[in-house]
Amino acid sequence: MRRFAPEAAGSGIQEIEGALDGVRPMRWRRVIPVKFAGGLASLGSGMIAGREGPTVQMGGALGRMLGELGRRPPLETHALVAAGAGAGLTAAFNAPLAGILFVIEEMRPHFRYSARSTEALAAACVVADVVIRALLGTRPEIAISAAREPRLAALWLFVLLGALFGLLGPLFNALVLRTLDLVARAPNPLVPALAVGALVGALEWRAPIFVGGGYEVIGQALRGELAVGMLLAVFAARTAGTALCYGAGAPGGIFAPMLALGTLLGLWFGDLAAQWLPGLVPQPDVFTVAGMGALFAAVVRAPLTGIALALGLTANYQLLLPVLATCLSATVVSYQLGGAPIYSLLLERTLRAAGARGEGRGA
Repeated sequence: MRRFAPEAAGSGIQEIEGALDGVRPMRWRRVIPVKFAGGLASLGSGMIAGREGPTVQMGGALGRMLGELGRRPPLETHALVAAGAGAGLTAAFNAPLAGILFVIEEMRPHFRYSARSTEALAAACVVADVVIRALLGTRPEIAISAAREPRLAALWLFVLLGALFGLLGPLFNALVLRTLDLVARAPNPLVPALAVGALVGALEWRAPIFVGGGYEVIGQALRGELAVGMLLAVFAARTAGTALCYGAGAPGGIFAPMLALGTLLGLWFGDLAAQWLPGLVPQPDVFTVAGMGALFAAVVRAPLTGIALALGLTANYQLLLPVLATCLSATVVSYQLGGAPIYSLLLERTLRAAGARGEGRGA
Protein backbone atom coordinates (compact mmCIF):
# COMPACT_ATOMS: atom_id res chain seq x y z
CA MET A 1 0.00 0.00 0.00
CA ARG A 2 2.72 2.48 0.92
CA ARG A 3 4.52 1.83 -2.35
CA PHE A 4 1.67 1.78 -4.87
CA ALA A 5 -1.20 3.77 -3.28
CA PRO A 6 -0.41 5.44 0.05
CA GLU A 7 -3.70 7.38 -0.20
CA ALA A 8 -5.47 4.07 0.45
CA ALA A 9 -4.40 4.14 4.12
CA GLY A 10 -7.10 4.63 6.72
CA SER A 11 -10.68 5.26 5.71
CA GLY A 12 -9.93 7.25 2.54
CA ILE A 13 -13.04 9.39 2.98
CA GLN A 14 -10.93 12.52 3.31
CA GLU A 15 -9.32 11.56 -0.01
CA ILE A 16 -12.75 11.51 -1.65
CA GLU A 17 -13.50 14.95 -0.24
CA GLY A 18 -10.15 16.23 -1.48
CA ALA A 19 -10.79 14.76 -4.93
CA LEU A 20 -14.21 16.45 -5.08
CA ASP A 21 -12.47 19.75 -4.31
CA GLY A 22 -9.76 19.05 -6.88
CA VAL A 23 -6.97 19.24 -4.28
CA ARG A 24 -6.20 15.51 -4.13
CA PRO A 25 -5.52 13.08 -6.97
CA MET A 26 -7.71 10.03 -7.46
CA ARG A 27 -5.62 7.30 -9.05
CA TRP A 28 -8.43 4.80 -9.39
CA ARG A 29 -6.31 2.24 -11.24
CA ARG A 30 -4.16 1.91 -8.11
CA VAL A 31 -6.63 2.71 -5.37
CA ILE A 32 -9.30 0.13 -6.25
CA PRO A 33 -7.11 -3.02 -6.17
CA VAL A 34 -4.90 -1.82 -3.31
CA LYS A 35 -7.86 -0.73 -1.17
CA PHE A 36 -9.71 -3.97 -1.90
CA ALA A 37 -6.76 -6.20 -0.98
CA GLY A 38 -5.65 -4.02 1.94
CA GLY A 39 -9.18 -3.80 3.30
CA LEU A 40 -9.57 -7.57 3.19
CA ALA A 41 -6.25 -7.99 4.99
CA SER A 42 -7.12 -5.44 7.69
CA LEU A 43 -10.63 -6.66 8.36
CA GLY A 44 -9.77 -10.35 8.05
CA SER A 45 -6.87 -10.09 10.49
CA GLY A 46 -9.00 -8.58 13.26
CA MET A 47 -7.97 -4.92 13.02
CA ILE A 48 -10.34 -2.51 14.76
CA ALA A 49 -11.65 -1.05 11.52
CA GLY A 50 -14.83 -0.93 9.51
CA ARG A 51 -15.58 -1.93 5.94
CA GLU A 52 -17.27 1.41 5.16
CA GLY A 53 -13.92 3.17 4.61
CA PRO A 54 -12.84 0.83 1.81
CA THR A 55 -16.31 0.72 0.24
CA VAL A 56 -16.69 4.52 0.24
CA GLN A 57 -13.26 5.12 -1.27
CA MET A 58 -13.62 2.32 -3.81
CA GLY A 59 -17.10 3.59 -4.69
CA GLY A 60 -15.78 7.08 -5.33
CA ALA A 61 -12.90 5.65 -7.36
CA LEU A 62 -15.34 3.62 -9.45
CA GLY A 63 -17.25 6.85 -10.12
CA ARG A 64 -14.06 8.52 -11.32
CA MET A 65 -13.31 5.46 -13.48
CA LEU A 66 -16.72 5.64 -15.16
CA GLY A 67 -16.32 9.37 -15.72
CA GLU A 68 -12.90 9.04 -17.30
CA LEU A 69 -13.60 5.96 -19.40
CA GLY A 70 -16.93 7.40 -20.52
CA ARG A 71 -15.27 10.77 -21.25
CA ARG A 72 -17.88 12.61 -19.26
CA PRO A 73 -17.55 16.35 -18.59
CA PRO A 74 -16.05 17.42 -15.23
CA LEU A 75 -19.38 18.17 -13.55
CA GLU A 76 -20.77 14.74 -14.41
CA THR A 77 -17.57 13.04 -13.26
CA HIS A 78 -17.80 14.98 -10.00
CA ALA A 79 -21.37 13.73 -9.53
CA LEU A 80 -20.29 10.16 -10.29
CA VAL A 81 -17.56 10.30 -7.63
CA ALA A 82 -20.03 11.57 -5.02
CA ALA A 83 -22.66 9.03 -6.05
CA GLY A 84 -20.10 6.22 -5.82
CA ALA A 85 -19.10 7.32 -2.32
CA GLY A 86 -22.72 7.34 -1.16
CA ALA A 87 -23.32 3.93 -2.74
CA GLY A 88 -20.23 2.62 -0.96
CA LEU A 89 -21.59 3.64 2.42
CA THR A 90 -24.95 2.11 1.52
CA ALA A 91 -23.28 -1.16 0.60
CA ALA A 92 -21.35 -1.27 3.87
CA PHE A 93 -24.36 -0.81 6.14
CA ASN A 94 -27.38 -1.70 4.00
CA ALA A 95 -28.63 1.82 4.74
CA PRO A 96 -29.43 3.87 1.60
CA LEU A 97 -30.77 6.91 3.45
CA ALA A 98 -27.54 7.13 5.46
CA GLY A 99 -25.53 6.96 2.23
CA ILE A 100 -27.49 9.83 0.69
CA LEU A 101 -27.38 11.97 3.83
CA PHE A 102 -23.67 11.36 4.36
CA VAL A 103 -22.79 12.95 1.02
CA ILE A 104 -25.30 15.79 1.40
CA GLU A 105 -24.46 16.53 5.04
CA GLU A 106 -20.83 15.55 5.68
CA MET A 107 -19.51 16.29 2.18
CA ARG A 108 -21.57 19.47 1.76
CA PRO A 109 -18.51 21.76 1.35
CA HIS A 110 -17.26 19.52 -1.47
CA PHE A 111 -20.43 18.23 -3.17
CA ARG A 112 -21.73 20.40 -6.02
CA TYR A 113 -25.46 20.45 -5.55
CA SER A 114 -27.77 20.26 -8.54
CA ALA A 115 -30.93 18.37 -9.35
CA ARG A 116 -28.97 16.00 -11.56
CA SER A 117 -26.14 15.29 -9.10
CA THR A 118 -28.58 14.72 -6.22
CA GLU A 119 -30.71 12.39 -8.34
CA ALA A 120 -27.61 10.47 -9.40
CA LEU A 121 -26.58 10.12 -5.74
CA ALA A 122 -30.00 8.82 -4.71
CA ALA A 123 -30.16 6.41 -7.66
CA ALA A 124 -26.71 4.98 -6.90
CA CYS A 125 -27.58 4.42 -3.23
CA VAL A 126 -30.91 2.75 -4.08
CA VAL A 127 -29.28 0.42 -6.63
CA ALA A 128 -26.49 -0.46 -4.17
CA ASP A 129 -29.07 -1.32 -1.52
CA VAL A 130 -31.09 -3.47 -3.93
CA VAL A 131 -27.98 -5.45 -4.89
CA ILE A 132 -26.91 -5.91 -1.26
CA ARG A 133 -30.39 -7.06 -0.24
CA ALA A 134 -30.53 -9.48 -3.17
CA LEU A 135 -27.19 -11.00 -2.18
CA LEU A 136 -27.35 -10.92 1.63
CA GLY A 137 -31.02 -10.64 2.54
CA THR A 138 -33.11 -7.92 4.12
CA ARG A 139 -32.52 -8.45 7.84
CA PRO A 140 -31.17 -5.50 9.88
CA GLU A 141 -27.39 -5.21 9.99
CA ILE A 142 -27.45 -5.22 13.81
CA ALA A 143 -29.97 -7.62 15.33
CA ILE A 144 -31.63 -5.91 18.29
CA SER A 145 -35.05 -6.60 19.70
CA ALA A 146 -37.71 -3.98 19.13
CA ALA A 147 -37.29 -1.50 21.96
CA ARG A 148 -40.28 0.25 23.49
CA GLU A 149 -40.46 3.97 22.97
CA PRO A 150 -39.50 5.66 26.26
CA ARG A 151 -41.81 8.04 28.07
CA LEU A 152 -41.54 11.74 27.27
CA ALA A 153 -40.52 12.35 30.88
CA ALA A 154 -37.33 10.35 30.17
CA LEU A 155 -36.29 12.46 27.19
CA TRP A 156 -33.92 14.57 29.29
CA LEU A 157 -31.84 11.45 29.90
CA PHE A 158 -31.15 11.19 26.17
CA VAL A 159 -30.13 14.84 26.08
CA LEU A 160 -27.74 14.12 28.95
CA LEU A 161 -26.34 11.07 27.13
CA GLY A 162 -25.84 13.19 24.01
CA ALA A 163 -23.94 15.77 26.04
CA LEU A 164 -21.65 13.01 27.30
CA PHE A 165 -20.90 11.92 23.75
CA GLY A 166 -20.43 15.57 22.79
CA LEU A 167 -17.63 15.78 25.36
CA LEU A 168 -16.01 12.61 24.05
CA GLY A 169 -16.20 13.49 20.35
CA PRO A 170 -13.41 16.13 20.26
CA LEU A 171 -11.28 13.92 22.53
CA PHE A 172 -11.66 10.99 20.14
CA ASN A 173 -10.67 13.17 17.18
CA ALA A 174 -7.64 14.52 19.04
CA LEU A 175 -6.58 10.98 19.95
CA VAL A 176 -6.74 9.82 16.32
CA LEU A 177 -4.76 12.82 15.06
CA ARG A 178 -2.18 12.50 17.84
CA THR A 179 -1.65 8.84 17.00
CA LEU A 180 -1.19 9.67 13.31
CA ASP A 181 1.42 12.29 14.23
CA LEU A 182 3.32 9.87 16.46
CA VAL A 183 3.42 7.23 13.73
CA ALA A 184 4.51 9.79 11.15
CA ARG A 185 7.51 10.73 13.31
CA ALA A 186 8.70 7.13 13.61
CA PRO A 187 12.09 6.58 11.89
CA ASN A 188 10.70 3.52 10.12
CA PRO A 189 6.91 3.48 9.54
CA LEU A 190 6.92 -0.32 9.36
CA VAL A 191 7.88 -0.58 13.03
CA PRO A 192 4.61 0.82 14.47
CA ALA A 193 2.65 -1.14 11.84
CA LEU A 194 4.32 -4.38 12.91
CA ALA A 195 3.84 -3.54 16.59
CA VAL A 196 0.12 -2.83 16.14
CA GLY A 197 -0.27 -5.99 14.05
CA ALA A 198 1.42 -8.07 16.75
CA LEU A 199 -0.79 -6.53 19.45
CA VAL A 200 -3.98 -7.16 17.47
CA GLY A 201 -2.91 -10.73 16.74
CA ALA A 202 -2.24 -11.42 20.41
CA LEU A 203 -5.59 -9.94 21.44
CA GLU A 204 -7.40 -11.86 18.71
CA TRP A 205 -5.93 -15.02 20.21
CA ARG A 206 -6.40 -14.29 23.91
CA ALA A 207 -9.11 -11.59 24.20
CA PRO A 208 -11.03 -11.20 20.91
CA ILE A 209 -13.60 -8.91 22.51
CA PHE A 210 -11.10 -6.06 22.27
CA VAL A 211 -10.47 -6.29 18.53
CA GLY A 212 -12.43 -6.68 15.30
CA GLY A 213 -14.83 -4.32 13.58
CA GLY A 214 -17.25 -4.29 16.48
CA TYR A 215 -20.29 -6.31 15.44
CA GLU A 216 -19.42 -9.22 17.73
CA VAL A 217 -18.94 -7.04 20.79
CA ILE A 218 -22.23 -5.28 20.01
CA GLY A 219 -23.96 -8.66 20.07
CA GLN A 220 -22.27 -9.65 23.33
CA ALA A 221 -23.27 -6.37 24.97
CA LEU A 222 -26.89 -6.63 23.83
CA ARG A 223 -27.14 -10.23 25.03
CA GLY A 224 -26.09 -9.12 28.50
CA GLU A 225 -22.79 -11.00 28.47
CA LEU A 226 -20.80 -8.00 29.73
CA ALA A 227 -21.05 -6.63 33.26
CA VAL A 228 -21.61 -2.90 33.72
CA GLY A 229 -18.01 -2.32 34.79
CA MET A 230 -16.72 -4.39 31.88
CA LEU A 231 -18.59 -2.17 29.43
CA LEU A 232 -16.41 0.80 30.37
CA ALA A 233 -13.21 -1.26 30.24
CA VAL A 234 -13.99 -2.56 26.76
CA PHE A 235 -15.00 0.96 25.68
CA ALA A 236 -11.66 2.41 26.81
CA ALA A 237 -9.60 -0.41 25.30
CA ARG A 238 -11.39 -0.32 21.95
CA THR A 239 -11.12 3.49 21.80
CA ALA A 240 -7.33 3.24 22.15
CA GLY A 241 -7.23 0.32 19.72
CA THR A 242 -9.22 2.20 17.09
CA ALA A 243 -6.73 5.08 17.21
CA LEU A 244 -3.77 2.68 17.03
CA CYS A 245 -5.11 0.71 14.06
CA TYR A 246 -6.05 3.86 12.17
CA GLY A 247 -2.79 5.58 13.05
CA ALA A 248 -0.76 2.61 11.85
CA GLY A 249 -2.24 3.07 8.37
CA ALA A 250 -4.45 -0.01 8.18
CA PRO A 251 -6.97 0.41 5.32
CA GLY A 252 -10.30 0.56 7.09
CA GLY A 253 -12.92 2.94 8.37
CA ILE A 254 -13.90 4.15 11.83
CA PHE A 255 -17.69 4.08 11.41
CA ALA A 256 -18.17 0.49 12.60
CA PRO A 257 -15.76 0.91 15.56
CA MET A 258 -17.64 4.08 16.53
CA LEU A 259 -20.96 2.24 16.41
CA ALA A 260 -19.55 -0.37 18.79
CA LEU A 261 -18.21 2.32 21.14
CA GLY A 262 -21.56 4.11 21.10
CA THR A 263 -23.35 0.86 21.91
CA LEU A 264 -21.06 0.10 24.86
CA LEU A 265 -21.30 3.52 26.45
CA GLY A 266 -25.01 3.80 25.70
CA LEU A 267 -25.72 0.46 27.38
CA TRP A 268 -23.60 1.44 30.39
CA PHE A 269 -25.57 4.67 30.71
CA GLY A 270 -28.86 2.81 30.25
CA ASP A 271 -28.03 0.23 32.92
CA LEU A 272 -27.22 2.97 35.43
CA ALA A 273 -30.34 4.93 34.52
CA ALA A 274 -32.48 1.80 34.92
CA GLN A 275 -31.04 1.21 38.39
CA TRP A 276 -31.52 4.78 39.56
CA LEU A 277 -34.79 5.57 37.77
CA PRO A 278 -36.54 2.25 37.14
CA GLY A 279 -39.87 3.96 36.57
CA LEU A 280 -38.51 6.08 33.74
CA VAL A 281 -36.21 3.52 32.10
CA PRO A 282 -37.78 0.07 31.96
CA GLN A 283 -35.54 -1.03 29.05
CA PRO A 284 -31.85 0.03 28.90
CA ASP A 285 -31.53 -1.14 25.26
CA VAL A 286 -33.06 2.10 24.00
CA PHE A 287 -29.85 3.91 24.97
CA THR A 288 -27.73 1.62 22.79
CA VAL A 289 -29.55 2.72 19.63
CA ALA A 290 -29.19 6.37 20.65
CA GLY A 291 -25.51 5.87 21.51
CA MET A 292 -24.73 4.43 18.06
CA GLY A 293 -25.76 7.64 16.36
CA ALA A 294 -24.57 10.05 19.04
CA LEU A 295 -20.85 9.26 18.92
CA PHE A 296 -20.95 9.41 15.13
CA ALA A 297 -22.70 12.79 15.34
CA ALA A 298 -20.12 14.15 17.79
CA VAL A 299 -17.08 12.90 15.85
CA VAL A 300 -18.21 13.50 12.26
CA ARG A 301 -20.58 16.39 13.09
CA ALA A 302 -23.25 14.88 10.86
CA PRO A 303 -26.30 14.32 13.13
CA LEU A 304 -28.77 13.44 10.38
CA THR A 305 -26.47 10.72 9.06
CA GLY A 306 -25.97 9.42 12.60
CA ILE A 307 -29.73 9.24 13.12
CA ALA A 308 -30.26 7.44 9.81
CA LEU A 309 -27.47 4.97 10.59
CA ALA A 310 -28.71 4.12 14.09
CA LEU A 311 -32.31 3.63 13.03
CA GLY A 312 -31.52 1.92 9.74
CA LEU A 313 -29.03 -0.54 11.20
CA THR A 314 -31.34 -1.65 14.00
CA ALA A 315 -34.77 -1.14 12.36
CA ASN A 316 -35.97 0.59 15.55
CA TYR A 317 -37.68 3.51 13.83
CA GLN A 318 -40.04 4.03 16.77
CA LEU A 319 -37.06 5.51 18.65
CA LEU A 320 -36.76 8.48 16.30
CA LEU A 321 -37.44 11.14 18.96
CA PRO A 322 -34.91 9.92 21.59
CA VAL A 323 -32.25 9.25 18.93
CA LEU A 324 -32.88 12.71 17.48
CA ALA A 325 -32.51 14.34 20.91
CA THR A 326 -29.30 12.41 21.65
CA CYS A 327 -27.61 13.15 18.31
CA LEU A 328 -28.51 16.84 18.32
CA SER A 329 -27.31 17.24 21.90
CA ALA A 330 -24.01 15.52 21.01
CA THR A 331 -23.53 17.76 17.98
CA VAL A 332 -24.26 20.99 19.86
CA VAL A 333 -21.93 20.16 22.75
CA SER A 334 -19.15 19.07 20.38
CA TYR A 335 -19.54 22.31 18.40
CA GLN A 336 -19.50 24.47 21.54
CA LEU A 337 -16.28 22.79 22.62
CA GLY A 338 -14.66 23.74 19.31
CA GLY A 339 -14.64 20.23 17.90
CA ALA A 340 -14.22 20.06 14.13
CA PRO A 341 -15.45 17.19 11.93
CA ILE A 342 -12.92 14.37 11.88
CA TYR A 343 -12.72 14.14 8.08
CA SER A 344 -12.13 17.87 7.71
CA LEU A 345 -9.27 17.55 10.18
CA LEU A 346 -7.87 14.53 8.33
CA LEU A 347 -8.09 16.32 4.97
CA GLU A 348 -6.27 19.38 6.36
CA ARG A 349 -3.57 17.11 7.76
CA THR A 350 -3.24 15.27 4.44
CA LEU A 351 -2.90 18.53 2.51
CA ARG A 352 -0.25 19.81 4.91
CA ALA A 353 1.73 16.60 4.54
CA ALA A 354 1.39 16.72 0.75
CA GLY A 355 2.60 20.33 0.73
CA ALA A 356 5.59 19.43 2.86
CA ARG A 357 6.48 16.70 0.34
CA GLY A 358 6.00 19.09 -2.59
CA GLU A 359 3.18 17.10 -4.18
CA GLY A 360 0.99 18.78 -6.77
CA ARG A 361 -2.73 19.29 -6.65
CA GLY A 362 -5.12 16.68 -7.89
CA ALA A 363 -7.01 16.70 -11.14
